Amino acid sequence: MCNDEEILKSAGIRPTAIRLLIFREIVRIDRTFNLSEMEERLDTVDKSTLFRTLTLFQQHHILHEVDNGSGSKLYCLCTCGSSHHTSHIHFTCTSCHRTFCIKDITTSSIPLPRDFEVEEINCVMKGLCPECRRLSQERR
Repeated sequence: MCNDEEILKSAGIRPTAIRLLIFREIVRIDRTFNLSEMEERLDTVDKSTLFRTLTLFQQHHILHEVDNGSGSKLYCLCTCGSSHHTSHIHFTCTSCHRTFCIKDITTSSIPLPRDFEVEEINCVMKGLCPECRRLSQERR
């Protein structure tokens, strides 16, 4: 298994101390996040440095953007390897509005019409996350 420095290097990113700090926080979150959340979690990091680093990670396929229909830019740790397709499903809770990566369901099985080439897949399911579903059932 690669360490954090090796992951950044293999993506073509020089592993500076600040980039490693940001990358480790992304791994710790283990779900989608937005810029504001990352600013709160890493409040000692300059906001412009944070934004530039997230953009760099996205350009080098460490992160991908998730469009859950909220209008807010969400990021997710990219697990798609060398082919840069968002290869898993996302789930947005209609109660708490968090978006989760559902990594055990891939989009690779979606049939594609002949002569079409996929550049990006954005698949978001919506409903209740386990925590909100439990709370909803307790209220009944």
